Amino acid sequence: MQVSTNLVLILLLLGGIASLQFFKGRKLNASIMIHYIRKFEETLKLKDKIYTYLGGSIGFKAKYDLNDKNFKDIDLVLTLLPRQSLFWLPFSYPIKRGDRLYVKFYPKFHIRRDVHIVQNFYYLFGPDIKERDVLKKEKASIGKYNNFYTLYENKEDFDRIKRVVEMTFTDPRRVRHIALNKETNSVFLLIKPDLQETPKELSKLLNNLPKVFEDWAYFKD
Repeated sequence: MQVSTNLVLILLLLGGIASLQFFKGRKLNASIMIHYIRKFEETLKLKDKIYTYLGGSIGFKAKYDLNDKNFKDIDLVLTLLPRQSLFWLPFSYPIKRGDRLYVKFYPKFHIRRDVHIVQNFYYLFGPDIKERDVLKKEKASIGKYNNFYTLYENKEDFDRIKRVVEMTFTDPRRVRHIALNKETNSVFLLIKPDLQETPKELSKLLNNLPKVFEDWAYFKD
């Protein structure tokens, strides 16, 4: 079988571009991870920290023990777009819609009821909400953005978690899912992170949530 010279040149060119993208993308993802780690450590009041890196340049997991009067610790997972892959990156972006930061905050006070705010796009893909069938569901808006659903036991809890989002995040469109979960006694957050804003936003969330849910935060373990 004869292979044309042009095809060989195209394959060599693609191989060269893919190699350049690999090294450039790995370097960029590494710099993003280092930036977030430094900023999280500067912004949050840490007693202890453990990191697990995910495949080198995919992201990292972190467990932070906090020196905070209202929260014990945080579990955090940052997953980055595959910027090192020339061929997978164009498919990954529309699916993942950017980098993702998953955070679980564990408060010292008791979460009394479940409440969720989920962006429409993520609700369609079925977030893992075990108590979905017993919660009331309705469309919701935050500021001028009306592309959310809320699930709640008590409508007042939606009003309060919405206020927390408005007080905490510079752009609520980056909040994909925020929830208070009674069973795990945790606060869940899925967000499209912002290099400058997100470390400050996590710190603000630690302050704002106990203020808005003051009657819950008054009694601690």
